[in-house]
Parts: sequence; C-alpha cells; structure tokens
Amino acid sequence: MTPSVCVLLSTYNGSAFLEAQLESLRRQSGVQVDLHARDDGSTDGTVALLHNYAGTWPSLAELEPGENLGPAMSFLELLRTAPDAEFYAFCDQDDVWLPDKLARAVEVLSRDEGPTLYCSNVTCVAEDLKMLGTPRENGDTRLQHLLFENIAYGCTTVMNRAARSLIVGRLPEQGVVMHDWWCALVVGALGRIHYDPEPRILYRQHSANSYGAHAGVIGQAIANAARFLRRPDGFYPVHAQASELLRLYQDVLQPVAYRTIATLVESRRTWRTRFRYAAGGGILRNRTIDGVIVRGLILMNWY
Repeated sequence: MTPSVCVLLSTYNGSAFLEAQLESLRRQSGVQVDLHARDDGSTDGTVALLHNYAGTWPSLAELEPGENLGPAMSFLELLRTAPDAEFYAFCDQDDVWLPDKLARAVEVLSRDEGPTLYCSNVTCVAEDLKMLGTPRENGDTRLQHLLFENIAYGCTTVMNRAARSLIVGRLPEQGVVMHDWWCALVVGALGRIHYDPEPRILYRQHSANSYGAHAGVIGQAIANAARFLRRPDGFYPVHAQASELLRLYQDVLQPVAYRTIATLVESRRTWRTRFRYAAGGGILRNRTIDGVIVRGLILMNWY
C-alpha cells in the first residue's frame, strides 16, 4: 500500500515561485501527496494559483486568504488543523523538491513508533535555480545543541503521527522563533530526530526569505550581522523559546532533559548566573566561533 503524506503548505504573496513547488509535489514518487494549504493573507495571485490545482488536491478549492499570523504560527495552525495522517511534512512556497524527497523521509520514519522527526540538508539555489552549494552539515541532534541551534529546515521536516500529537497537544503561546525549530526542540526533548546529510530539496534563496540558508560562511555571517544590527536584543531569543518549552512539557520531561532546559532558563536570573552558564560546557553550536558568539550574547543578556 502506497504511504500517504499530509503536506502542509503555508503561503504569503508567493505567486512568483509557487507553481514550481506545486509541480515538484506532483512529481513525488513512492508516496501519495495529500496537500493542505493555509494562506497567510496574500494580496497577489497566490490564492488563485492554488485554486488552479484543486483538481489534484480538492482541499484547495475553497481556500481564501487568512489572517496574517507570520510563518511560525501559520505552520503550527496548519499542523493543528490537519486531518489525521500517518506522516506530516512542512512545505515552503518557493522551493523545488527532488522526486524521492518524501519517500526517503517515510522510509526513515517507518523504522520508529514513538515521536520521530526527519529532516535533511539542502542544496541552496538562486532564484533561477542555479546551484549555489550546500550549507555545512549540521546534524547534531543532542538537546544541548537544539536549544541553541536549529538543525531542521522546515522545508525538509517530516514527522510521524506521534510527533504531531506531541506538538499540537500543547501548542505554544509565545517564545517560538520558528515552527521548524520549535518542532525539533519538542521532538528532540521527548522523542527522536533523524538527520539526513544528503540534500533532498532545492532551497531557493531570494530577498523575500523569512529565514534562509547560505552555502558560504561569509554569506551566512553577513546575513546574521544584518539581523543583529536590526534588533540586538531580539536577534537570538533562545531563552524565551526554552522557557515556553519548559512551561509546556516540564511534567513529561525525563530528568536529564528537564535539567538541561531548566539550567538555561534559570541562567538569566543575575549576571552571576549568566557568567557561570556562559563559562560552562552546556552550550553547543556547530561551529566553534558561533559558540563563542553565543557566550558573548549570554553575557550581554541578549538571549
């Protein structure tokens, strides 16, 4: 029996690139794609374009622009309202998926019964799909790492029914940086994450990206610096996200996971607790220089 995947697509003024993404969904092999979309208040031709695909996915026929929630809350709302399915996949509006993207995720997820999330690396491409390269691999699934760095590009994230139930059963009210990071944190703390180092999508880079990947270190550094200069105190809100995670799941966390999260949350009490935390060994980032920067942000209380 062909496995079915509930693909969750959030759109916002995405008509420029959306058709290529939808066609790549139609080309998925080895799975049945059940597409459900939510529009986050588009004012261009996005919704009309989605209506054109109602013959393939009937749920698109009645789609209308919705309240603008932002990408994180829009995707979590999609996950909350999705029909029952064995697997769920987040889908951005501007990428192109390789034909075996979902089949590979289903193959991996089928090995586990508990809450499990799959994610993979990406191939970065320009607006015209010209190859830019692959970001440095970032597959450390330990909770100490997930608290400080997201490894799950939302456009590569696929989860099983148990993971979805775990997330939507206690939806956050605040503190979420992005939906993919939040889902990775929840499942990383209470289930299992599989990271696939082989890219399964063409990740389009353009000026309208909410968050983007960069194949080069210099490009990533420039993007991070620009975000930091726009708002230093809101550049890296990992404390708020960890606090919400602890508030919602503290009664079901294993002792080690509880202490890991609580230590981060409690570190902000005084400058002394921040110093002790920054000087300790519980902060993990993929690159050494990023770990140094994070410790500096903690000392400055910008986390």
